[in-house]
Amino acid sequence: MSNFKLRSDGMLRLCHVACVAACASLIGCAAPDGGSDDAADAEARIIRQMDRPLRPAEQGAESRVFAGNLAQGSLSASGRWQARAEIGHARLRCASYGLGIRFGAGNADCSQVDWTTSTDWAADRRQCNSATLIHRSDGRLDLPPEELRALSCVRIAIRCRGACG
Repeated sequence: MSNFKLRSDGMLRLCHVACVAACASLIGCAAPDGGSDDAADAEARIIRQMDRPLRPAEQGAESRVFAGNLAQGSLSASGRWQARAEIGHARLRCASYGLGIRFGAGNADCSQVDWTTSTDWAADRRQCNSATLIHRSDGRLDLPPEELRALSCVRIAIRCRGACG
């Protein structure tokens, strides 16, 4: 009987080692922080993009607003802007996502836009395990008042590095 117990203890230790190794490899792929995947090394690609008009804000507010499926935000008369996007990641393996905003002047439907600014990217955030995170960005456009008033469109972009969903 003691021989059987030694074999069982040895098998139990072997199973424990195998389980720990399996868990460690999963955690490396799906942990929210740390871990080792290729998200940081992968080249970023734009996975979603939308051009939206800048609309007047509610009465009494000085900011113009934009909204779309990807994000919403505003641009003030002084050039301060802010944006918020809810970005979902549909996989277990991790990826890094970033929110980008760009302003320009074009037709009312944001066709034929002359992009005045380059894309301003918020810091990328790592997402794992089918997570949805709120990404926020803000900034200031250093343009003369007449150029700020001429802006009529915003381009909202989402970029991703790694195991993008």
